[in-house]
Amino acid sequence: AAANEPVEALAAIDAALDAAPRWPDLHVQRARLLLSRPGRDLSTRAEARKALDTALRLHPDYAAARLERALLDAAEGRLGEAIDRLGELAREHPGEAHVFEQGLDKLRHADVDGAATLLSNALRVTAGSDDPLGTARECLAQDEPARALAVLRAALPGREGYPDLHLLIGAAELELGHHDDAVASFGRALALKPELHAARAQLARALEALGETAQAAEQVALVLAHDPSHPEAGAMQARWSRRTQHSARLSRRRKGS
Repeated sequence: AAANEPVEALAAIDAALDAAPRWPDLHVQRARLLLSRPGRDLSTRAEARKALDTALRLHPDYAAARLERALLDAAEGRLGEAIDRLGELAREHPGEAHVFEQGLDKLRHADVDGAATLLSNALRVTAGSDDPLGTARECLAQDEPARALAVLRAALPGREGYPDLHLLIGAAELELGHHDDAVASFGRALALKPELHAARAQLARALEALGETAQAAEQVALVLAHDPSHPEAGAMQARWSRRTQHSARLSRRRKGS
């Protein structure tokens, strides 16, 4: 049974990604699972690299994805690139400079696993079952928003500055029908990271549920202005367009009768 656990975990992540393809944490978790497999052959590493690149495309500043990407570079022999990437992270976390230097020193001596442990601690990046965001996403994927919300609220103290946390809280509140609370949570996520388009698209959903269609349309327009291919925003805009066309047809029929 133990041998099947990584395969089952990967299948669960893939199912969650089908439901929420724009969550960067899910792509990072997928990469970690791939890289935890014995052997780590070229195709597996390439798949993990693709997952990390997707996470970074969705959230360029995401520290966990940047760390995993740098460690993957190091494992594949690109030490110079890895050290440059990690140096950028170190400069963003001056309070952990000593730990970062220890991790970089291990990397220079090709101790990738030792570097990973130190650098993860320096960034306070957690993985696996200790990751409340990952746990909450799994709950949402399994249609358990109340459980997700409980996990996230317990994780909030000390993490008020994490936009992804507020985004997930809003997503759980939206699924529970707590639309006013969801609007507030998405607003907090956007205040911390205005370019977090996933939060803006979800905010539009919450506003629409409250009957604030004009405001919802404004948020969708902002998302599509930055990402014309955003699936959720595009779907909302298309749905509203169909509704408008239908109303126009009804109006013309009434006038003609």
